[in-house]
Amino acid sequence: MSTTTSASSGEEVTIKYVCGIDIGSQACAGCICRPDKSVVVKPMTFANTRQGWQVLGEKLSPLDARPSQILIGMEATSRDAGGFVSRVRAARVCALPAASQANASVS
Repeated sequence: MSTTTSASSGEEVTIKYVCGIDIGSQACAGCICRPDKSVVVKPMTFANTRQGWQVLGEKLSPLDARPSQILIGMEATSRDAGGFVSRVRAARVCALPAASQANASVS
């Protein structure tokens, strides 16, 4: 597992899950893995609508982790993501510039 230090509390937090999201204008794709890269929720697509983002939220909710133990990585865009980010404030959200994603390969 991966350990990080919370900027707000200075407390060390263990990351138990990583959720990667690719945001498109009409649809999004995402999956949830453990830090060891084992898949928890297989890659799925969902509409880039409030209802679509709710589907992803329903996949995150039953995980055996506090929100601060879930790292969410998504493309940094001006799209609202259906208000998703505001609903997962306690999770760690990492916005990646689109150019960086090409260099962020998973080995």
